[in-house]
Amino acid sequence: MHTTATNDHASATDQPWSDEQTRQHLQVLVEGVAVLAGFEQSAISLRRGDEFEVVAGAGEGVVENIVGRRLPHHVVEGELAKADHWDAWRFVPHDRVGDEVLEYSHVPAAGELDAPDAWHPLDLLTAPVYDDDGVLRGLLSVDGPRDGRRPGADQLALLQKYAGLARTSVLLALEREDLSRRVRLADEARQIVRRALGEPTLDQVLAACRSAVTECFGAVGMWLTAFDEDGGDTTAWYAVGTDAQPVFSDIDDVVLRLAHRYWADQHVAHFSRARSTQPGLPSADAERLLTFLEGIGVGSVLFVPMGAGPQCLGFLALSRVSDTPAWTDMEKEAALDIGRDLGHAVANARALDAERALVEELRRLDGYRVSLVNTLAHELRTPLFSISANLELVESDQLGEEDRRCVAAAVRGTTRMRSVVDDLLTMAAIADPQREFVPEQVDLRQVLLEVAEECQPAAQARSQNCRLDVPETPVLVAGRPEELHRMFSNLSSNAIKYSDDGADIDVRLVEDSGEVRISVTDSGLGISEEDQARLFQEFFRSTNPDATSRPGTGLGLAIVERIVRRHSGRIDIESKLGIGTTMTVVLPRGTDTDVLADDTPDLAAGTPETVTEPAPAS
Repeated sequence: MHTTATNDHASATDQPWSDEQTRQHLQVLVEGVAVLAGFEQSAISLRRGDEFEVVAGAGEGVVENIVGRRLPHHVVEGELAKADHWDAWRFVPHDRVGDEVLEYSHVPAAGELDAPDAWHPLDLLTAPVYDDDGVLRGLLSVDGPRDGRRPGADQLALLQKYAGLARTSVLLALEREDLSRRVRLADEARQIVRRALGEPTLDQVLAACRSAVTECFGAVGMWLTAFDEDGGDTTAWYAVGTDAQPVFSDIDDVVLRLAHRYWADQHVAHFSRARSTQPGLPSADAERLLTFLEGIGVGSVLFVPMGAGPQCLGFLALSRVSDTPAWTDMEKEAALDIGRDLGHAVANARALDAERALVEELRRLDGYRVSLVNTLAHELRTPLFSISANLELVESDQLGEEDRRCVAAAVRGTTRMRSVVDDLLTMAAIADPQREFVPEQVDLRQVLLEVAEECQPAAQARSQNCRLDVPETPVLVAGRPEELHRMFSNLSSNAIKYSDDGADIDVRLVEDSGEVRISVTDSGLGISEEDQARLFQEFFRSTNPDATSRPGTGLGLAIVERIVRRHSGRIDIESKLGIGTTMTVVLPRGTDTDVLADDTPDLAAGTPETVTEPAPAS
């Protein structure tokens, strides 16, 4: 047979069969032609793109040598153009067969009769299969008549019947194959859309899935309109081969109204001249819509509402140049699924936009707050310094008892004010969203030893027994050394402040599974469950009268919590009112690279090695 091409001469399309049953139907057809019409060989070719592929064959050597081969479309059209018309069949005698088709042919060895109607091995007899639009879609070919002669009237009549069967079978096979491809692509498109839901903006969602969606539905373009929360809308347009965007505002009032109705009804509409009547669409609006579509070269649209839950969030419109092929029920159902997925994408994009706007507003407010605190704190420092300096001048043995008490009270007040100003500046610094956090390697063991040395006089003044349990080797974390020092200094000061004279305070540093734990335990006032819930709020002071009677700014633990957070750690509280408190700071462990020099202070025997312990907020 020579209606086929070798694989070496044409690129494969590799489209699979839609199902085994379709292949068997075509195989039965070619076998029937071969047996009942009296031919040694027969084959069916289907057009796939710019090639014809032999998909079924019967006769000796056909399956081995013919099935699977491909012939370029232009070669087939060239041969048919010079063929004799035998009703539904086309006959090309051997002396008209072109060299190009012979290049692609497989011609079996066969004898030839010495007769005027003898069949020549290079004769070509094929029945072209055209669809309703006159497009060549397939070929039924026969070769090698058993009697060695060209078909007579009776044989041609039988072949005519097989040509009709071939048309039905070929178009059905292609339709089923196309349906299978569309089902597969629709599923792939849904998967692509669902993967695209993670994109942060609607434009990126559309960019990630638009090619797959249009290919899946055999569309030439699509546009997507998402409704804004303030009543506006945003439209993204995509068309194969062009970047020009139509003026959709001309039909906004029509399609926006329909989107809400169709989402409520879960209805997908097919708009075209032949289908201009749709639910909720007056004839005048239908004419406006169709005129607009025709103006942009669109003859058919599948209108798909988008939403999430009961809320309509926009619509998707898939476009084709003409109404052929018509949108199938399967395509409408798949499009509605995609509309639901894209509706969730719109909802996600809205939520992300709202979150970004909120974060930006919070950053702006936080920056304003930090700026305000910094300004106030610096403005307070100068008069406080002046007041303190003048109070030092006023202090004198010549003052009376009452005057000395007043001056002492004023000195204590300015001291507390300076503490508040210092804490405000520290809080503003660590809470500043513009302040860059550049960690370095810090030895926590060394930090705790330094804090212990600094807090030692205060603990000794109250006869408190402070014990420090740290490893013999450095314990490394990534962070800012001055912030970590301030954090443990605050915890230590609290432990001393809220514990009674002679109390025990224990600080322990351990490494555990990639974490570093620093626990501070005291036997002081303890913290109620109600107070624990608000302990890290700025300016919060305990509701316990015993705690509020001791001086504090209410910022110490707020500073601790923010430093912990900046270092990607956490702080845990265990406390019972009247019994004591344990605060545990957990930080990620650093790497064991270069270690800072060990400047461990030489603490005298019996003195506290470290004082760290949380109690009610300072």
